[in-house]
Amino acid sequence: MPEDLSAAIRERVRPGGLSSYVTEAVARQLELDLLADLSDLLEDEYGPVSEEALAEAEAAWPDAD
Repeated sequence: MPEDLSAAIRERVRPGGLSSYVTEAVARQLELDLLADLSDLLEDEYGPVSEEALAEAEAAWPDAD
C-alpha cells in the first residue's frame, strides 16, 4: 500500500486500527465483486434488465445511486 494512503488512514483510526480498517474495506470490496458476479450470471441467464424495469426502479427509489 502506498505510504501516503496508509498515513491518511492512520490519521482517521485509533492507534493499531489500520488492520481493521483495511480488513473492512477488503470485505466490502469482496461483497461488491460477488454482487457483480451475480449480476453477470443473472444477465447471462435472463438477459439485460429492460429500460422499463430500470425506469420503474428509479421511480420507486429516486434517491438511490
